[in-house]
Amino acid sequence: MNLTAPAMVIAGLSVVVWLGLYLVGLGRRWGVLVPFALMLLASALSLPVDWMNRVLPTAWLPIQQRRSLIFLVGGLFALFMVVVHFRNLRGKSVSMLLVTLVMMGFYSSLLRLHHDGMSEGFQSILYSFATLIPLALVVPIAVSEPEDFKPVLRALAIVNAAWIGMCLLQMVANVSFMTLGKQGRFVGMMSNPQHTGAFLAFMIMTVLWLTLNDQKHSLRFIYIALLGVNLVMLVWTGSRTGLGMAVIGCGAVLYTRIGRAALLLPVALIFAYAAFKVLVSITGLDIGAERLASAENTRSYAWWKLYTTGMENPLFGAGLVEAEKSENSWLYAFAAFGVGMLFFALMVTLIGIWQCLRAARVRGSLPAEHRRMLDLCVGAIAMYFAGAVLEGYMVSRVNPSLCFIMIYSNMAVFMIRSAALGRVYGSGIDELDGYAIDEDGVETGRYSVLGPVG
Repeated sequence: MNLTAPAMVIAGLSVVVWLGLYLVGLGRRWGVLVPFALMLLASALSLPVDWMNRVLPTAWLPIQQRRSLIFLVGGLFALFMVVVHFRNLRGKSVSMLLVTLVMMGFYSSLLRLHHDGMSEGFQSILYSFATLIPLALVVPIAVSEPEDFKPVLRALAIVNAAWIGMCLLQMVANVSFMTLGKQGRFVGMMSNPQHTGAFLAFMIMTVLWLTLNDQKHSLRFIYIALLGVNLVMLVWTGSRTGLGMAVIGCGAVLYTRIGRAALLLPVALIFAYAAFKVLVSITGLDIGAERLASAENTRSYAWWKLYTTGMENPLFGAGLVEAEKSENSWLYAFAAFGVGMLFFALMVTLIGIWQCLRAARVRGSLPAEHRRMLDLCVGAIAMYFAGAVLEGYMVSRVNPSLCFIMIYSNMAVFMIRSAALGRVYGSGIDELDGYAIDEDGVETGRYSVLGPVG
């Protein structure tokens, strides 16, 4: 994204608007969810192009063309919220996984000085600062106790509803602009069915959790409607990656509800896949989702190409454009930015595995409702890495998967620390809330499970 004069003017006007919103109440802790929702929605938009790389004149084209600018504006808003609520970060923890992802972003920006020149490189560094840092601090600002996580999830559902609404309006205008290739695979507001599938998989997991656990029963019918539409759209994408991610996430959400039986979901998927493939082969029916039953290998050549590109440029990589393919996050990191970026990607993976193991160890010490939250977070982390095997989004700075992992990894750390504090003090989480008292018996301030709150 070029920081042109019009872009800077729009950003400046947006700051003025945000100051006005702040004065009417969005300056509260939960206000950070507004710019975060804007960033997530912008990340789920892409320039609509066909197989010939021709731009499609969708109804939302002006917005889709400016997705990077919208993402930046959301980041600036969120950064402002970080400054306003910096005091609320006291005593909070940030996931090391996210710290490493932020370091990856800055490292790639530094290498863009080498690949794309000084101007692009410095703009990339500023862009990373304005977007990655506030993204990593959304949960520490918005969440002070486990119940605060539900508004965060409702914000995700609102973004889901807005994205679906944009798709429905485009269907009325011209549905063909939301499909790709001869198979008519659904891409929605994005330009790649795999990326759309990954986005929908995260939303399916989130909305399913809200359907089962949100105590606001008036919203349940909305969640069920979103869940149904998301499932239909996911099947329409024909994305086996997205389907597999959704199975992992839903299995994690259902684990507390139905126990180890949830682990049979992948087995059930295998049998369903086999039955579906037999049905298609025998009947010859074109039911619009035949690609889900395909066993075609669409990744091996891309992986080989990424590996050879990386080996030809092992130190600094070939750059994002010259890397060409992006069907594996670790190989894409190596091909685009060399062995240093591959090291960061491997570190992110190891930290993610360690975080899941820690969650499994402390899970039993949490109340049932909080275990469900932790299961959701672990499922999202597992989904993120499962999708990264087949997609290169770990390297990208503007994509929904980055926004999701920023939320769920931080919340997992919150719940792990809550469980650890509960064991140390020999009491439940709710009993840890109270007032700190000094040696003379004087109250010195209120504290929560993650530290003082004032």
